[in-house]
Amino acid sequence: MIVKVRGVLLRFTNYENDIEVGGETVRAGLNELTERYPNLSEVLLDREGTVRATHLIALNGEQLSPAELDREATEDDRVDIITAVSGG
Repeated sequence: MIVKVRGVLLRFTNYENDIEVGGETVRAGLNELTERYPNLSEVLLDREGTVRATHLIALNGEQLSPAELDREATEDDRVDIITAVSGG
């Protein structure tokens, strides 16, 4: 699968925004991503290894709830990590 990383998270992936990862599920792909980029893990995941609430995960454009991260994913699938931005 291809994980698309954008915005503030790019600095944690050496500014790579389309990253190919393996894994049979979205969660497995995210785990491989955070193993490859350990600094990303601190920002993307909380202490329990759950995706922080400030990030949304989408599979082929469909937003997934935290319970849906075990959904099957193939090498042709796209996973987007979308980070909420606030300011004023």
